[in-house]
Amino acid sequence: AARYANGAIVNGQRVNINNNSANISGFDLFQPRAGFDWKPSQRISIRGGGGVFGGGTPDVYVSNSFSNTGVLTNSFSVSRTATGFNGFPAGTPAATQAATASALLTGVTGTSVPAAANTFLTGGSVPANSTVNALDPNFKIPSQWRATLTGEYSANLGPLGDNWVFGADLLYSKVRNQVYFTDIRSVPIAGSLTPDGRQRYQNLIDGGATSTNTNTDILLTNTNKGRAYIAVARLDKAWDSGLSINGSFTYQDVKDAAPATSSTAGSNYSNGAFVDPNNVAYGISNDQVKYFFKYGVNYDHAFFGDYKTTFALFGESRIGHPFSYTFQDFGNNGSGRASVFGTTGVSSNSTTGGNRYLMYVPTLDDAKVSYSSAAVRDAVNAFIDSSGLGKYRGKTAPRNGFNSKWFTRLDLHVAQEIPTFVGGSRVTLFADIENFTNFLNKNWGQQREYVFPYNTPVVRVQCLQTAVPTGIAPGAANPAGGTYGAVATNAGQACAQYRYSPVGGSANFTPQPDQVYVNQSLYSIRIGARFTF
Repeated sequence: AARYANGAIVNGQRVNINNNSANISGFDLFQPRAGFDWKPSQRISIRGGGGVFGGGTPDVYVSNSFSNTGVLTNSFSVSRTATGFNGFPAGTPAATQAATASALLTGVTGTSVPAAANTFLTGGSVPANSTVNALDPNFKIPSQWRATLTGEYSANLGPLGDNWVFGADLLYSKVRNQVYFTDIRSVPIAGSLTPDGRQRYQNLIDGGATSTNTNTDILLTNTNKGRAYIAVARLDKAWDSGLSINGSFTYQDVKDAAPATSSTAGSNYSNGAFVDPNNVAYGISNDQVKYFFKYGVNYDHAFFGDYKTTFALFGESRIGHPFSYTFQDFGNNGSGRASVFGTTGVSSNSTTGGNRYLMYVPTLDDAKVSYSSAAVRDAVNAFIDSSGLGKYRGKTAPRNGFNSKWFTRLDLHVAQEIPTFVGGSRVTLFADIENFTNFLNKNWGQQREYVFPYNTPVVRVQCLQTAVPTGIAPGAANPAGGTYGAVATNAGQACAQYRYSPVGGSANFTPQPDQVYVNQSLYSIRIGARFTF
C-alpha cells in the first residue's frame, strides 16, 4: 500500500491502494513439484522434474513502499520575508501562513522537529509533489513454472578410451507472477501520439503536460510475461594418466518484461528499454547469454614421489551482452520530464537527455522523420544499414535485439607439491594467471560492451508540431508564407513529425562507442603457498 502517515491522497488513482495497514505478512505460495530419476542401463541416466518455484526476488522491492512514503523523505522550506512568508502553497490564507510560520520558526533548537513541521509535511499540499512508491493491493509473490530434463551417457570410444561422459540439459521456465514497475503519476494524454503511433503522457498533477516535476508514483505490481528456453550440451573425460578435459555449450532464449536490475523502484522503472514510454517493452532479457562455450584441460602427475605437479587451463567464449538502439529525448525545457513522451527517467542535463526510448527506424523516404541536415540524414542511414538496424526500417527497433562483441578469456593455474620432511606434511606452491589471454597480448581478453543499462542512443529526437523539410530549422521563416513548424516543448503539443539530430546536440553524427570493462579486461597474477598436514 502507499505509505502515508495520515492517509493523504496525492492523486485519484491512488484511492484504491491507500491503506496503511495492509502488508504482505501471511501471503502464501503453494509450490507443488515432482521429479524422477531413471537409470535404464549402467551407461545411461535420465532425470528431471518440474513444478512451481518462488523466491529469488529481493525483499527491497517490497520495502521501497515503506521507505518512500511521500512524507518520510519529503522536505519543505519556509522563510520569513519583509512582507510575508515564502514556502507556502498558492492560496494559503495569510493568517494560516503567519500562524504556521510562527510555530515553525520560533524557538528552533536543532535537536527536535516541531510538531507544526510534521503537521505541515503530512498535509495534502506538501506531499502532493513528492515521490511515492506503492504496492499493488493485488500483488502476488513472484513465482514461475519450471521444468528440467537431464540425460547422461557414458560411452566407450574404443581406442580413445572408456567413460566418455556426454550430457545434455534442458530447462524451460514460464513466469506466473513477476515484479513489474510503472509510474501511475504519468497518465496518457488522450489523442496525443507520436508519428509512429506511441502514446504520450503527462503528469497527473502539478501542471499536466507542461509540468517539469520529475517525481513519480512508482507502483510495484505483477506481470505474467516472461519465459526461458535453455539447452546445454557437455562433455567430460578423464584418463588414468592424469589428463582430463571438459567442455560445454549453452544456448539461451530468454525474454522478460521487467529487467529488475536495481534496488530502488525509480531505477527499476527507468533502467529499461521502452516502446510505450511508461512500460518496459517485452523482449530479450538483459541476462540472456545466447551462446556460451566453456572448456578446460587439466593435467596432474607425480614426477617424483607422490608430489603432484598440476597444469590447468580454463576458458570461456561467449557472445556479448544484449543491448538496445534507442533515441534520446531531452527533458521538458531543461527538466527531467521528456518533451516527446512526457514521462520521467531522463536527465535534467540538457546535454544528455533520456536514452531509454526504443528508436523508430525510418525508411529512406519516411515522411514521419526529418533531419537537422542532409549530411546527418545520410550518416544516420549509413549507420542503420551497417549496424543491422536496416531490417527494422519502418518499425521500432527491438529491445535487446543486438549484441556486443564476443568475449574470450583463458585462466591458467600451475601448482607443485614439495616435501617438508616433517611427518606427512607438504607445501603446495601455486601461481594463477587470470585472463591469461590478456597476459599474452594486451589486445586480447578485452570485454567491450555498451554499458548498463545496455541502451545506446543513435540520434536525438524532437517532436515538430508540423512537418518541416530536412535541413530547415524548426520555426524558421517559410518562403511560402508564415513559419515552419516549431519544436514541441512538452507532450501536450502536437507531434506531427520526428526531427532527428546528433546525440547530445552535436552538429555532426557520430555513433556512440562501446566501452572496455577495465577490471574484467586486465590480467592478474596471484602467487602463493599452501601448507597441508
